Amino acid sequence: MAISVLLADAKPTSRQELALQLERDRGLEIVGEASDGRQVVDLARQLRPNIVLLDSAIFSTDSLVVIDQVIAASSDTEVIVMIDGADMDLMRRLMRAGARDCIMRPVAPDDLISTIRSVYQVGAKQREAQSNALPSHESKRAQGEILAVYSPQGGAGKSMLSANIAVAMARAAGEGGKAPRIVLVDLNLQFGDIDLMLNLSPQNTIAGLAQKGHGGIDAELLEQYLTPHAESGLKILVAPSTPQYAESITVYTVEQVMETLRENYDYIIVDTPSQLQDTTLAVLDSAKTILLLTSLDLLALHKTRTALEMLRQLYEPEKIQVILNRANSDVGISLEDVENVLGVQMRARIPSDGKIVVTSINEGKPFVLYNETTTIAKRINNLALELLGRDPIAHDESNNGQGGGFLKKLFK
Repeated sequence: MAISVLLADAKPTSRQELALQLERDRGLEIVGEASDGRQVVDLARQLRPNIVLLDSAIFSTDSLVVIDQVIAASSDTEVIVMIDGADMDLMRRLMRAGARDCIMRPVAPDDLISTIRSVYQVGAKQREAQSNALPSHESKRAQGEILAVYSPQGGAGKSMLSANIAVAMARAAGEGGKAPRIVLVDLNLQFGDIDLMLNLSPQNTIAGLAQKGHGGIDAELLEQYLTPHAESGLKILVAPSTPQYAESITVYTVEQVMETLRENYDYIIVDTPSQLQDTTLAVLDSAKTILLLTSLDLLALHKTRTALEMLRQLYEPEKIQVILNRANSDVGISLEDVENVLGVQMRARIPSDGKIVVTSINEGKPFVLYNETTTIAKRINNLALELLGRDPIAHDESNNGQGGGFLKKLFK
């Protein structure tokens, strides 16, 4: 049976061009055309197409609700939006409104057809899974929590924190012989290095998963692409081995991965890139907690404050928790300065210990396991316990920060 497509574009020439592109595939059938938002909704209710291919220019300035109305009119219809240029904020709003995917113009016919088929197949697979789901309470389990580790400043120690906190959580959750349900995702798609930090030799990466899971990602498939960390019981979804594979991982792939992991794991720690690209925003949207990492560095604090202001506009304040890395550095900036400038209290303070950290990375041995008596390991192990909902182990919290408040003046 052909995939039915409703074209929605204000320009007749654009609709004609799209129709010519789609006619190349006999497995696609154009069932209607719409030129404005109201017509799109009416035709979606009447025709119930598999796909609505929607041009973003069809919207009025406050009319993103059209997507929601289309889905309400035909619940089995998937919406794909075509936009002009890489407007990440618009893409994010469209996806949150219910669009399954966004395509940037100009788009090659093969890419357009491939996207339509992929979105249709994933949607069909999800509906099948929902219809086959057992209704009993025993078939349901609480969905896992996503913890997104983010910093707008490169070199802030984000991957170091992600790797060690995930290992610490997995070890703590696995005490008593219980298999931990903790997974770490390396979303640094171009230059991810979690595998090196944990001395892994992965056979599979997220790039292979994206290719294999083009028609949908279920638990069985995803499990094949997770690499185990023997010492802790943690499982890792490794970043692509080379940067060119990064383009193959779409926001839709990331959303599918996050949703499947939430259904099968208790905690998902995601090491995100510093760039706020669409895949990063997809993770931040789905995360229960965003661990925003900063340091006692003027540029880092400036970027952190800018990022914090943006995140506060998007999410509830309690979702964003700031962690101060290298907190004992004597650089003339105090903890009080930082908290006053950012307007938040630090969730945790991670001390600087260059020798331990660099040796840990070089040897691929996380210091939370191999250097447990160091202050940096104790702090991260305690943070891991808190994130698991457990009481931390008490130890001295000395503040070596110094300074006379000059930072506050700079950010007035």
